[in-house]
Amino acid sequence: MLDLIYALEGLCYYFSMKPNEFWNSTYREINVYTQAKLCHTIDNFRQDIRLQEVVTDKLIMADAMSNRKPKVIQLQNVFKNLFPSKEENIQSPEEITKRIREIMETKKD
Repeated sequence: MLDLIYALEGLCYYFSMKPNEFWNSTYREINVYTQAKLCHTIDNFRQDIRLQEVVTDKLIMADAMSNRKPKVIQLQNVFKNLFPSKEENIQSPEEITKRIREIMETKKD
């Protein structure tokens, strides 16, 4: 367990947690903090991919005069493991609440 705590220490510092915050937190709080920061990082990465995809598509379409049939490979297809299927994206508020409760219950164990 001590090795796990020391392994999380560097990650927390990377995510801007101060040493006194880290050492005054419980393992559960540290785990929730790192999971939230990792989710935030992945969301930022997804947003950057979408933005780059839009910019690239516009550049390809602007250059379409020289190449009549440009080959367009969507970045979301390249990174499809980062983007859940469209069916997963549509959830009711009740489903979201249920899923968050399930995640929090597994974190307690």
